[in-house]
Amino acid sequence: MSRLFAIFIGILLLLVVVAVAVPMLIPMATYKAQVAEAVKAQTGRDIRIDGEVGLSFFPNIAVSIEDVGFSNASWAKEREMASMKEMRATLKLMPLFRGAVEIDSFVLVDPAIHLEVRRDGTPNWQFETASAPAGGSGGSSSNGMTVSEISLGEISIQNGRASYANAQTGASYAAEKVNVSLALPRLDDPFVADGSLVWNGDEIRFDLKADRPRAFTEGGQTPVALTISAPKVKASYGGTLKALDGLAFAGDVDLAVPSVRALAAWAGSPMPAGKGFGPLSIQGKASGSGETYSFSDAIIGFDGMNATGTLSVRTGGTRPHVKGDLTVDRVDVNAYLENDGSTARSGGGGASDPGWSTDPIDLSGLKAVDADFALRAGQVLFQQIEIGESALNLKLAGGVLTATLGKLGLYGGSGAGALTVNGASATPQINANFKLAGLAAEPFLTDAADFKRLQGTTAVDIAVSASGRSQRAMVSALNGNGSVKFTDGKIKGINLAQLARTALGAATSGWQSGGTQDTDFSEMGGTFTITNGVLANSDLRLLSPLIRVNGAGTANILEKTLNYRVEPRLAASLEGQGGQADVKGIEVPILITGAWSNPRFAPDLASMIQNRENIESTIKSIREDRGKGLIDSLMGRPPAAQEQAPANDGGSGGSQEAPASDETEPAAKPRPEDALRQLFGR
Repeated sequence: MSRLFAIFIGILLLLVVVAVAVPMLIPMATYKAQVAEAVKAQTGRDIRIDGEVGLSFFPNIAVSIEDVGFSNASWAKEREMASMKEMRATLKLMPLFRGAVEIDSFVLVDPAIHLEVRRDGTPNWQFETASAPAGGSGGSSSNGMTVSEISLGEISIQNGRASYANAQTGASYAAEKVNVSLALPRLDDPFVADGSLVWNGDEIRFDLKADRPRAFTEGGQTPVALTISAPKVKASYGGTLKALDGLAFAGDVDLAVPSVRALAAWAGSPMPAGKGFGPLSIQGKASGSGETYSFSDAIIGFDGMNATGTLSVRTGGTRPHVKGDLTVDRVDVNAYLENDGSTARSGGGGASDPGWSTDPIDLSGLKAVDADFALRAGQVLFQQIEIGESALNLKLAGGVLTATLGKLGLYGGSGAGALTVNGASATPQINANFKLAGLAAEPFLTDAADFKRLQGTTAVDIAVSASGRSQRAMVSALNGNGSVKFTDGKIKGINLAQLARTALGAATSGWQSGGTQDTDFSEMGGTFTITNGVLANSDLRLLSPLIRVNGAGTANILEKTLNYRVEPRLAASLEGQGGQADVKGIEVPILITGAWSNPRFAPDLASMIQNRENIESTIKSIREDRGKGLIDSLMGRPPAAQEQAPANDGGSGGSQEAPASDETEPAAKPRPEDALRQLFGR
């Protein structure tokens, strides 16, 4: 027995000597030539080994190679696809006999990898290789040794570099100073990785921990914690991860981005110049598997706006599909507009007005994704317009965006409507249909159009459509119809009687022609149609005590000009809302023409003279009682004529007055032109 034991020891020692001595006796050039030949046969590429090669088998299998390079494709820009200054690897020998792989160390020093894609889509990692050796790929691996355990000791990459350039898409990325350390004592022990790299000038640090790596090999899941920190983004994930048979995860996510715009530029996808897309923060529970990812219990902060809700993304199909249900405290559209409306606005049509923009409108971005959103907002800001609590359903499919407003709080009133934006066709198209009621006219018109001369409660019904490749083209193709009604309000700073008197004397320009007093009304409104950018109205009506106003004309929205006629009429009636619109009175037609910002007012004297009967009757009534009847009406007293009615009943006085009137009428009959000028102080 002792002899057999001695023989065994002797054989073992001999094997050790061979394992140590043989690598030393075989010239290194032999190794290099064999390695180069094998690489050439498998890849069709050349490998260079300019440094020393070290190889030993005891007590551990150790390999070291210095100054190695792997040639690139002939069409690639970089001469070598991969290179490294040094590689050191040590594999423990004895654990192999029990089916365990224990890597004592694996170190790459100054490695560099350059990945490229040609214009035709060919990558440089696609090798021009010969066929595999006969029988090499047909055998089964089941006869090989089964690995039951893996252990990683010192695994590191020191000062690495990596680049990616795609000539087909124009994408280009580069990472430098890559330093990574890995540790895995056993498959049932935590796997830990940490490191850093420099991307586009910024250092990114990361830490990863997987509690039970063996679960990955068995198709199960394990708790995972990941943190990423960089100047332009910080993110963390804590949850579970399943890597085999499709990626699956579920856990808590925390993301903080100081500026989305800066992050996009840093990542190689700069956004167009503009405002907004600043701070972003996201917290919530994320999960995903296959092609579906969801985000629940989300708390989102973006550009000062805060939202809560759920979000899901499905990546399969023609384009990604996003579905969400969000509640937002406010939506500030001004954060993304070049002109947020805070600057002084021109009423249009003036010499300094640049007119409608001819810059191209590009809605192709609507075709990048499909979406289905339910959005509730406490406040919406658009230029100077402030919209209150609102509910919006938004659908985006195939480049067509449909927004349905089920609830709209607007300046004390409410409304509903729908907006469709079609970006699927070559020419953008827009359709809008809104009904609003109870709006406070003055703050709404001030914020919407910088028009401060109208007060009252407003109701609006409008349906319009437009198409065009620029703002000007859309306005020129604007069509639709609608109605507007104002009640219990006033036209501020414009006294219609004074305007009529001023215009009667001479044509004037500017809204200041109406003086500084107001015109109260109980009802004002009308209907309109829009045809190719020209708004037409034929039934404007204003009802007010002592005055009636009718109007008709057009407003050229494209050119921002007016061609309108209003007919103020002095009426002997105190009836306002609900009163008669066709009471008799002195009618003073006024033509309003020119630019919106500086209209011209001129009297239509020819039309006034044609209305001789009403003018004579009204002037006669006023002159006969010297305005007492009008004053009595204003004071709520019965007219004097009614008080004297019983005295005239059946008496001779009534028959005596008629002849007297007939006798004096020819001498007192005025010319209408002179009467009008006397009435208005001209």
